[in-house]
Amino acid sequence: MVVSDSATGEGWTRRWSVAHPPLVLVTLLAAAFAARLAVRVAFGQEYFWSNSYFIYYNLATNIVGGKGFCLQSACAWLPPLYPLFLTVSVLAGKSFWLIVVPQALLGAGTALCAYSIGREMFNRRAGILACAITAFYPYYLMHDTALQDTGMVTFCTALSVWLLLRARRRCWNFDWFLAGIALGTMPLVRASVALAIPAALVWCVVWGSSAAMPARLRRGAILTLAVLLTVGPWLFHTYRATGVPVFSSQNGLALWMGNNPDTFSHYPAGSIDQSRNEAWRSLSATDRAELAGLAKDEIAASNWYARRALQFMWANPSLFAKGALRKIEAGFSWRLNPYRERLAQAAYFIGYVPVAVLGIVGMVLARGRSGTILIAMLYLAFIVVTAVFWAHTSHRSYLDVYWIVFAASVIERIWANPTSFLVPQAIRRKLRLPDRETAPSSAPSSNR
Repeated sequence: MVVSDSATGEGWTRRWSVAHPPLVLVTLLAAAFAARLAVRVAFGQEYFWSNSYFIYYNLATNIVGGKGFCLQSACAWLPPLYPLFLTVSVLAGKSFWLIVVPQALLGAGTALCAYSIGREMFNRRAGILACAITAFYPYYLMHDTALQDTGMVTFCTALSVWLLLRARRRCWNFDWFLAGIALGTMPLVRASVALAIPAALVWCVVWGSSAAMPARLRRGAILTLAVLLTVGPWLFHTYRATGVPVFSSQNGLALWMGNNPDTFSHYPAGSIDQSRNEAWRSLSATDRAELAGLAKDEIAASNWYARRALQFMWANPSLFAKGALRKIEAGFSWRLNPYRERLAQAAYFIGYVPVAVLGIVGMVLARGRSGTILIAMLYLAFIVVTAVFWAHTSHRSYLDVYWIVFAASVIERIWANPTSFLVPQAIRRKLRLPDRETAPSSAPSSNR
């Protein structure tokens, strides 16, 4: 049976080829930057300052004012990188532009990382598609330039993933060192992503290379050294300030917020802060007196909250298990939470749901790849932290870029050769249609 060129992957691939990849990529990155800036300008400066996590700016103000990383008596409350980033705005007299413009650049950087990850794992076409989707992803368009750490942690995590994948391919020690530095920045932006570091170290040793175990362990050691050199100064600071090396002294409070009788009194439809306030009102006079006595010792206060949370978890194992499932559902929910107005909910749904569905399909199709395992471990780390602590949809959004990459791989695969994706393999064999993986013209082994 003779099959025409268009029936195989060859004709489709020719039509799908990117004529000028550098030009297309630069155009997309410029569009990503401009779109983020335009959205923020459209909402205006008043909206920006009134709908922000102003605690970060207060800490940046204290840093500039010579008070260090302290908020009242707490000197390890927030990780340092985002407040340090905001100090430029503080020095310029509360400059709106010195926050929005650099963060828009970081958002464009995330789109570039999406391209790099897609190209590393699949091919250039998938990378371009991933870049395009990330450039105009509704949640990123709005939040990459907000006064919050979301855009920065998304960029740092995506950069880490790309550097890890590149280090695996090139097997250069310096690449592993760079990947370790990028990994170390993640918990210095948001403490809750710290579990991703041991996940990446395990991946490095087990799946990060096909070399002998001594070579894998050496690369793991290089990665670990780079992480320690990056996080070491902050951990040394918090040790000097509190007596304990921590990324954040909020851990105990966060654990208690997610594990007390009032956790779900408002959360997830409402803010977890509302549930926290409800739990505070339920504390006995003795409890409040104990906490008042610990007001100047942030670690002791954190430990007090942690003990109460662990007591609740131990005494109510079934409630803890059910609550863990509810918290995971909230983190991955197709509804933005805390719930917002209809327009915001619609924008979130239109952007997130197709990407999540196609992303899961793409992960399943690419399940044997080392990069897929790394990204799956990042999702697992988030799930574990969410189950034990808590999360809103905003806390998961830094992972959406990976579903975007996998979704792009599915779209590219269908577009480049629909028969290999839509027609069952048994039928393809009967018709003698080549699989995409075995058609050299439609699936080059590498176009890096």
